[in-house]
Amino acid sequence: MVKSLKRVGLITIGQSPRVDVVPEIRKILESTDVEVVECGALDRLSKEEIASLAPRSGEYILVTRLRDGSEVMVSRERILSLMQKCIDRLEPEVDLLGLLCTGEFPELKSKKLLIEPSDLLLKVVESLKVTNLGIIVPNPTQIDLTIKKWSRAAREIKVVSTSPYSETIDALAKAAEELRECDLIVLDCIGFTSEAKKVVAAVSKRPVIIPRTLLARILRELLET
Repeated sequence: MVKSLKRVGLITIGQSPRVDVVPEIRKILESTDVEVVECGALDRLSKEEIASLAPRSGEYILVTRLRDGSEVMVSRERILSLMQKCIDRLEPEVDLLGLLCTGEFPELKSKKLLIEPSDLLLKVVESLKVTNLGIIVPNPTQIDLTIKKWSRAAREIKVVSTSPYSETIDALAKAAEELRECDLIVLDCIGFTSEAKKVVAAVSKRPVIIPRTLLARILRELLET
């Protein structure tokens, strides 16, 4: 049983602090009196070093945010070691770890509980026994991989793309329009806000799940034990 957790480590594949994500998580955790510590895989890298992590043909593409608010794409394969360094750095300081990314990272190792939004989302949607699932991802190059990732969660899957970092609310609303026939919609990126969820729900008239609030509520559940 996890008891008396006081510090949570949040790891982003981009740069910390994630001022676009962590405040929403803190709001959900506010009654637990917990300190949040952040670490970014790209925190200590130069622009040139970050550019060298750009995806090559056939690589697993991840979309994230830099400290200045700009969007960047990185290769999952070449960022894994940097994410592991963040885990290793935070482990001695925290009681619980959470990833600020919905990519799949089975290679990561942690001596502390490590909460991965990708796993949470998949298990929740699987439990809902959805027939027709709609997904929004940041980049069109992620669509094929996303269909494969979610294939066991629903019989029919439709994936569209719009970036939470570089595209407008109008673009998000247009993406939501394409998913009006789905039973459930998942915004499959930690960058999608609660406001984005409201827009998609209003346009599609369908229930919507976002990873950041799901992650925060699981963290709170553990903190309150």
